[in-house]
Amino acid sequence: MSKLIQLQKYILANDFQFSRLGSSNNQDDRKHAVLTLGGYCAAVVMAIGYIVYIAFDLYSNEESMLFFPILSSILFWALGFWTILSGIKKMIVSSDTELIFSLPLPLWQAKFFNVIRLLILYLLIAAIAVFTGTLLHMFILPDFWFVLLSSLLLVVILPLLVIAITFIISLAVKILLNFLRIHNNVIEALLTIFLFLSPLLYITYTSASLNYKDIFSNSSPLYLFGIISNSTSEFGFFDLVSLLAITLALVLLTGYVFTRRYAFLVASYSPSSKRKARDSSTFSSNSLFKSLFSKELKLYLSSITYVSNTVLTPVLLLIGSLAYLFNISPLLYDTTLELSFITLSSKYIFILFTTVCTLLTTTTSSSLSFEGQSIWILLTSPLSLMELAKAKIALNMMLFVPGLACAILVYTQIFSSSLLDSLLFISFTITSLMLISMVGFFVNLKFPNYNWSSEMEVIKQGKSTIITAMISSFLISITAILILLDFNFTFHLLLLVNISIMTFLIYKLRECTLPRE
Repeated sequence: MSKLIQLQKYILANDFQFSRLGSSNNQDDRKHAVLTLGGYCAAVVMAIGYIVYIAFDLYSNEESMLFFPILSSILFWALGFWTILSGIKKMIVSSDTELIFSLPLPLWQAKFFNVIRLLILYLLIAAIAVFTGTLLHMFILPDFWFVLLSSLLLVVILPLLVIAITFIISLAVKILLNFLRIHNNVIEALLTIFLFLSPLLYITYTSASLNYKDIFSNSSPLYLFGIISNSTSEFGFFDLVSLLAITLALVLLTGYVFTRRYAFLVASYSPSSKRKARDSSTFSSNSLFKSLFSKELKLYLSSITYVSNTVLTPVLLLIGSLAYLFNISPLLYDTTLELSFITLSSKYIFILFTTVCTLLTTTTSSSLSFEGQSIWILLTSPLSLMELAKAKIALNMMLFVPGLACAILVYTQIFSSSLLDSLLFISFTITSLMLISMVGFFVNLKFPNYNWSSEMEVIKQGKSTIITAMISSFLISITAILILLDFNFTFHLLLLVNISIMTFLIYKLRECTLPRE
């Protein structure tokens, strides 16, 4: 067991860039490590800040007994969502699988190696979150020893519950789609995410308000499994033991599948030879753009990790716009955001929603790096950089077409005050999408990484992805500030900025060449 733990520590240090920061002599590698660690630290600080806010908000409203149901709910949904985005496949097979099975480890440790690594990481995250809440409630909740015991149990239960449930849902979806002979990563990713989030979505839909306390307390695992009857019920030691028993049952089911059906899991989650052959197919169309776009689409669809991490905001934009379009809930039109200095109407909330969805995610920030070692095909072909950029940018824009069309229809039919207002909104949203697509491609062009062993290295941890996310956050912040200030020429100014940056990027791209790294 000590060898297993030692190896896990080494791999986690490598995943979080500690190894690269401490041993690499390459300045770019060290900068990348610092950037990645900085992003993780910022996420931890924001998460702790949110926990502190929840604790004091509940205390000020004399609702502190809801803290653990709400915190367990937030951790459950956040960790589960992260697990699905990271790819359930990583629990079973990875780039290190053959090496792991060649090591002098017991067979069960080799089979569970990736699961154990994920469990260690989630235990650390749960411990930080839960014990932060415990310290805040040390002198607030009446029974401190029960709170401490509850914390210890939740730290153990939540990671096990998340891993078991997400794995079972993913495997059920894969078996169902295989039975129906549907082999499509987009459908698989969306169905897995939808099934996992369906209780949270249903509770949000049926909630009388959009208050986080009502939504998260009702969607807590304690409530979903029927351990507590309603969101205001206090829970005791027996309730936690009941949740532990349910968790152990799901873990035993997962363990049985891993130990007895591991070969089936590897075969199910490994890419088929047919899919690999399709991905490496050559151009067959007379149209250069059509051939490049077709190749880009096949490359994109070949990875469920790539799809699941980039398709969420397009789908969210589509679902949100359809909710407005069909008047799913009156809250969408009546909700206003009360701040200390301004009231944000539903119209501006919708504009911000559209902007966030459009700018938050782009496939282009990892599209060049995702070529991997096959980049030599592009390097030796007579393709210009602009031709390649058009295909990769077009793919990202295609993903947003349904949602953007619905968003434009909602704005023009419900929120628009004039024809000019509608035209400005349409121009702003389209140019914003084009802008972030071009920015992502340009950043990836400057910081490519073709020598990766895991898809996550370029999709979520790549330098170009991190930098593009920072630029997206900056653009979203600027848009939000101008909208909050209710500046009369907000759309005019933002449209001018979009066009100016796009013109500059096009000029720079014409001067660039594809880097060989």
